[in-house]
Formats: sequence, structure tokens, C-alpha cells
Amino acid sequence: MNSEVKVGILFFIGLGLLLWFTIFVTQIGQAKGSFAIHFPRVTRLKEGDQVTFNGVRVGTITEVAPVLREDGTPVVRISFSIQSERQKMVLIDGKTEFRIAQGLLGGSALDIASRSGQPITPELLKTQIGKEPAGIDEALASVIALVEENRTGIKEAIISVKDGLDRFGKMSTEIQELVKENRTEVKSAIVNFGEMSERIGKLVEENREAVKSAITRFDEMSTQIRDLVKENREAIKATADKLPEAIDNVSGAAKTIKETVDENRKDIKSAVTNISDAAAKFDKVGDNLKVITDQIASGKGTAGKLVFDDQLHDKTLNAVENFNQRMEEIKPITTNLSDLRFYLGVEGGGDMTHGGGVGGAYLRLEPRPWKFYQAGVSYRFAPDDRDVLKDDPNKLNVDFNLLIGWRFFVDDEAQRYRLSIAAGLVDSKLGGVIEAPVVGNLGFYAMVRMKDNNRVPLDRRYEDGDVMVRAALTYRVWRRVSIFAGGTDLADRPGLWVGLRAELLDNDLRNLTQVTALSP
Repeated sequence: MNSEVKVGILFFIGLGLLLWFTIFVTQIGQAKGSFAIHFPRVTRLKEGDQVTFNGVRVGTITEVAPVLREDGTPVVRISFSIQSERQKMVLIDGKTEFRIAQGLLGGSALDIASRSGQPITPELLKTQIGKEPAGIDEALASVIALVEENRTGIKEAIISVKDGLDRFGKMSTEIQELVKENRTEVKSAIVNFGEMSERIGKLVEENREAVKSAITRFDEMSTQIRDLVKENREAIKATADKLPEAIDNVSGAAKTIKETVDENRKDIKSAVTNISDAAAKFDKVGDNLKVITDQIASGKGTAGKLVFDDQLHDKTLNAVENFNQRMEEIKPITTNLSDLRFYLGVEGGGDMTHGGGVGGAYLRLEPRPWKFYQAGVSYRFAPDDRDVLKDDPNKLNVDFNLLIGWRFFVDDEAQRYRLSIAAGLVDSKLGGVIEAPVVGNLGFYAMVRMKDNNRVPLDRRYEDGDVMVRAALTYRVWRRVSIFAGGTDLADRPGLWVGLRAELLDNDLRNLTQVTALSP
């Protein structure tokens, strides 16, 4: 293959990338959705967000645009698509609710809630109108207004709590003094309990005949019980047969409890000691609580001034209002940041035929699910059949990767994109990468870049030829771990390529940080 053919191949590859970029920017052929619903207004809803039916994802938002109704009223039209195989399961009628579901960390979705009706059609949606969403800022304003309207009542409630705590403290003191004052009477009551036992004995002696009559009646009752047992002998026998098993179960449970107590005897003793020590601490907490409530009631300290100082209260409300205004100003920025995701990954591979390979690390930012930026560094190894010079320690002996990429053809059912294309610097040379899932966990990967042929032949990174072409099949062995197998340097010196890629999502990094913090 001569140089003209190689340059031609590279030209058509670049032309294809330019064509995909043009289609993406101009949104040529993008579906606008077969269904549409009007809302008075929306919150944080955008193209690409989910459409759910009773909490289950069934489609995708394709357009969010302001329009005017026939009577001139401004509304927001939300166009969306529903997966064809699920349209017959989405039932709507006059009781169906269309609402905007907001996530706690940002993002929204169109949720359809219904329990009956007919399969959804564009005609049935013409009579529907979505529910107006309630934002977090509106809820905060309502809380502030509620506090302002009931400020007097809140003050009175705090005073009532203080009075209740005072009464509780006084009552505890009175009970303690009462026990102290009647210590002699309590001791006398214990002595009287012993005397009462002697009196019961005398009472039985004086009423011997009545006791004898009661015993006679007890004998009659025993006879009746015996007859009852005789009549129900079979049932009692069946119960008696099951009694040993029940006794064994109870014995086993008792043995387990005893073993548990023996194994944890020290811990139980320590827990009892801690409870005893905690009693004294609770007394101190009660004393401190009384002092705090007295200071609040007298207007001392920050809490006391906040409750009884009208000027400080007004300043607090003004501060909250200013905070709300600042939040409104930065909302356009935070809305985009709430969708930002980033990945930290490592990737490497080697030429099993001629030796050599490449390995490195990268950081990928995804401001949108269909767009990403990737930057990283890599280190290339020379083939086994080449003698190379040692790297100059005064130079930076690594390569840089800087890519911008786009994804196309969303698959709602699999919740992924069918094609990913990236272009930029690959191993410090102009090039591009294409990735596409094939079936299940199996996918396709291809990389094309200019070769590093401007160095001296003894340099580790020197490459013979003009274009490096690498293609491989990928298999995801774990959630974010994939292996590669295919060919490398297909244009000049084909060889078997085997590689590995592992990634961590920002959520994985946060979870790993939390686990590390909790570990002893």
C-alpha cells in the first residue's frame, strides 16, 4: 500500500467524522416525538430526560419549547417518544396525572401516573394538561411566610416549653424532698410487711373450716377436670405427643441464650456499668438544659436574642431573602453542573506478535450524556525486535491524549448509545476513536492516528509508516472493566492486540471515600 492510498484513507475517515459532527450540530433527522403535552410551566426539564409511567421508564423527552395556545395563553409544549413495545401498556384517561418529577441532586423527568384508561395516542393527549410543578425555592418562601405569620405563636410555644421544664425540675426536687422527709415511714412500711405475714397465718387458723370447705370444692373441681380429660383424651394425647418436641425447642433456645450470655458476659457487664455511669451524666444534662432555657427566656445568648429581639429577627429574614436572590442568580450554572459526571480510568494493551504496547490513565468529563471530553497521559513501549536508546531524563517522555467526543442513536430499552465518536490527540498525534456495542456485553473498538515517524529510528517512540490503525472486539467482564482482543498496526505490520480498560465513576469514588473514612 503506497503513501497516496494511506493518505486517501485518512482523508475519507476525517470526512466521515466531519459529516457526523455536522449532523449532530444541525440535529438533522432528530425525531421530535410522536406525543406532546402542554404544561403551564416546567422546572429543569430538557431534551434527553426520561419519560416514566407509574415510575417505570418508557420513553425520552425530544423537545421542550414555549408555544401559544389558541386563546393566546403562553404554555410549554413537551414532545416525547415512547418505546413501541410499551405504548399499549401506557393507559390514560381523564384521571391521568402528568407531572414533572424532580431529583434531589438535580435533573427532572416527565412522569405519567394512571391506573386505568386506553392505550396512549396523540389524539387522547389533546385534552390533557400537565400539573404545575412546585420548586424548592417556592417551598422555602412558603416556610418563611408561615414563620412570619405565626411568629407570636412560636414565641408563646417556646415560653410554654420553658415553663414546663421549670415545673418538671421543681417536681423532681419535690419528689426527692418527699422521700427524704418520709424515710422513717418507708422503713416502717417494710417492717409492717413482715407483721402482715404473721397475721395471714393467724387468719388461716381462725378460718380453718372455711379453708376445708374450699379444699372440698377443689376436689370436686378436680373430678370435673378428670372427666373433661377423659372425654378429650385423644386430643390431649396428640398434644402430649408434640410436647417433647416443644420442650426440646425451648431447651435449645435456652441453651442458645445461655451460650450467648456466657460469650458476651464481659460486654454485658460493661454495658450495665455504662448505663450506671450515664445516669450521672443525664443529671448533668438536665441541669445544663435548665440553665440554657433560663438564658433563652431572659433573652441571653444567640438563641435568646433570635427569639426576643425583633431587630435581629428582621435581619435574619433579610439575609434569607438575599440568599434566595443569590441562588436564583447562580441557578443557570448549578443546573448544568448537576448533570456533570466524570470518570477516572486506566487503559493499556500490548502487541502479542511483535512486542511493545501502550498504557496510561485518563479523566473523562460528561457535561451531557451524548457529549464528553477526555484528557490523559500514556507511555509507549518499543517492539521487542528494536534496540532503542535510553530516555533523556531532562525531557518529558510521555504522550498526551486530548479528545472531544459525541454519542449517537440512543437505545432507550438498553439505556445506552449505539455509536460513540471522538477526535483529537491520540498519543500526541492527530487521530480519532470509534466505539459501538454489538450485542450484550460485546462491543467494537477502532482507533486511527498519524504515526510518530519524525523521530530518529533508535528512539523508543519511533514508528515506521504513516497511519496507525487498531481495531478490536471488547467484552465487559464487570460493570466498568472491559478486555480487548483484535489487531494493531493493520496498515503496515499487523499483530495481535490484547488490552484492558478499567474505570471509576464519580459515584464510585465518593462511595470508596466513604468506606475508607468508616474503616478503622
